Amino acid sequence: MFCSNKCALRSRVCGRSMSWWSPSGGGGSLAAGLGLGAGLLALGGAAYCWWKYRRDRGGYSASPGPASRQRPRRDTSDEQRLKLFHSFPFRSCRCAWLVNELGVSEYVDVEPVSLHSNDASGLLQYREVHPHGTLPALRLGDGTVMLESSGICLYLAEVFLDPDGLNLMPDPEYMANYYNFITYATSTVDHILEPLYTQLTNMAQEQRNHSLVDSARRKFDLCANVLSACLGDRDFICGSKFTAADCVVGYSVWWASLVQEGALLRDFPVLQAYLERLQARPAFQQTFKRPVDP
Repeated sequence: MFCSNKCALRSRVCGRSMSWWSPSGGGGSLAAGLGLGAGLLALGGAAYCWWKYRRDRGGYSASPGPASRQRPRRDTSDEQRLKLFHSFPFRSCRCAWLVNELGVSEYVDVEPVSLHSNDASGLLQYREVHPHGTLPALRLGDGTVMLESSGICLYLAEVFLDPDGLNLMPDPEYMANYYNFITYATSTVDHILEPLYTQLTNMAQEQRNHSLVDSARRKFDLCANVLSACLGDRDFICGSKFTAADCVVGYSVWWASLVQEGALLRDFPVLQAYLERLQARPAFQQTFKRPVDP
């Protein structure tokens, strides 16, 4: 952005210079020379901006991007490893799925957390990590704790971006979709799915709040239409490329499929096909394999 502003400023300055040296003022040849020079300067500035953008995105392996876009130090010592607190089938599945897609389990420990055990001591202990006692949480090597699945997925995709290998960031033209639908899934879709899942899966018919269910169902249908329109005839949220956005949105679609044996998705074939593509991925199968109770 800063680089683009410099290019625009340079063009505006050059434009003022050219308007002062008009042919009618007797400086035609000089104006032509200055105009050519200004054009070359603007072209060079634009080329530099493009080179800098590609370099920072990891497009040129000879000149790696900022350290923030590289893998963390390849140090597997306990004090440097990341720790993901996770329990199936909660929203931490998004993050565990992304870890499996990235193939970075050597850098990320997945710590099982039980929120429904008879012994409350485990949950009390976990509240020292996450003050709300919900999942997921990601503890970084410096002790920082991230509390939201969307932020964790954005972080993991960024720090484990490998310019010469796996890259689950979007191509530039899909960057808006990437951020938009990651946050849309976690702030809008999840909020609607939670009462639907609770009411229709965990409660008997006579105990349900039917007005709440009807309202949430209408809201979910709207969300499903928004997601279907985003996908269209594309394979994934960001075009033909699987990205971290699919781990986030895909979890929401999978969650919806659990309600009344898929009734929520029955009228949305685009989402059904999208979920089938996700379920065929080995990392999905590894993550969403239901644990066997001991």
